[in-house]
Amino acid sequence: MTGRSDLRIAALFCGAVGLYDLLFVIFSLTRGPVIGPLVDILFPDFLVFHAAARAFFQGKLALVYDIDAFTRFQIASYPDRLDPSATFRPFFYPPIFLLMLLPLGAFAVAKAYGLFMAATAALATAVEGRRDPWGWLAVLLSPAAAEVVLAGQNTFLSLALLYGGLRLLERSPGAAGLLLGALSFKPQLWILVPVALVAARQWRALAWTLTTLLALALASLVLFGLEFWLAFLTAAKAAGAPQVVDEMYQRIYMHMTTPLAAARIAGLPPAVAAVLQVASALLAAAAVWHAFRHHGPSAARTAVLVTATFLVSPYTLNYDLLLLMPAVVALFRLGVAKGFYPGERLVHIAIWVIPSMGLLLNRHDLPLTPLIVLLLGTVAWLRLRETAKVELPRPATAG
Repeated sequence: MTGRSDLRIAALFCGAVGLYDLLFVIFSLTRGPVIGPLVDILFPDFLVFHAAARAFFQGKLALVYDIDAFTRFQIASYPDRLDPSATFRPFFYPPIFLLMLLPLGAFAVAKAYGLFMAATAALATAVEGRRDPWGWLAVLLSPAAAEVVLAGQNTFLSLALLYGGLRLLERSPGAAGLLLGALSFKPQLWILVPVALVAARQWRALAWTLTTLLALALASLVLFGLEFWLAFLTAAKAAGAPQVVDEMYQRIYMHMTTPLAAARIAGLPPAVAAVLQVASALLAAAAVWHAFRHHGPSAARTAVLVTATFLVSPYTLNYDLLLLMPAVVALFRLGVAKGFYPGERLVHIAIWVIPSMGLLLNRHDLPLTPLIVLLLGTVAWLRLRETAKVELPRPATAG
């Protein structure tokens, strides 16, 4: 198959899937015809974000990290959207994310949702869209993007900060650090960023990243107070307790994309699942270290980092997979230019549809998402190995 044929087939595939996704989102938001899984609650995750901002303005900040009290507050705030019997709707984000959300608290929830999705998608488009408009259009219409919009999640923001920061590393380390530091609002997606920066010896970017994190933390400390931060730390510790982990797993296992969840869905004991997650995390961290230590900027190096993120964190969900989609597009273009590895096209197809199909597979005890992410990471690793090793400058020595 020629490269031109690959591009045509990819365009037809993405166009057909994208048209369905667009109609599915529109019909779900407008309560139109049902053409897919029934959406019981519109943008349920954004309701959590908006409620946290409203709690601040109503002087009820102490509720935010109290799961039961905050759940009741959401039910009272959105009686037309949440069932009175709803339970376990926690806000597990650090205070720096609430700092970012505060402007939305000034608007009614529907308008705030529209502004949030439009602003974060526009920011991601400004970072990625102008470089590859057609590829970015495919990303915007992908199943992963549909999951983000229906959940009301923040993945467009995460994508803009991560990809934008990585693109600026060489020519503007300070700006890169500002973006990567802001990504710390979602620690499970940020965790490998310092590893990559240290491995690449990007000391200025690392300094700006940590300074940005510290500045955001201090700003939230001043605005919200020490007790709120202590409440977050207590909630974060409690989130790791077995009973809370089990509660989360039982409620959202079908959305989970991690090796830990896959092992549990497959029926392995929790202790064995934890060991597999640790092993996966060590492998992912080692891959990122090698990629950023020995190779310069490239689409393949970025793809290694984003795929490794889903293997290192035990808490990623299907809407987070949007982070992978620009990397998929870039790796596909490399395949068109240089030739595909055996089975690589199937990996691209699988990763494109797994944000939605993974829900069905998890429910039927077929947790394939981590395996498909690992296969994509393998493709990225092979592409990385194709590039010439970059010799990084050695520290100067006294003569």
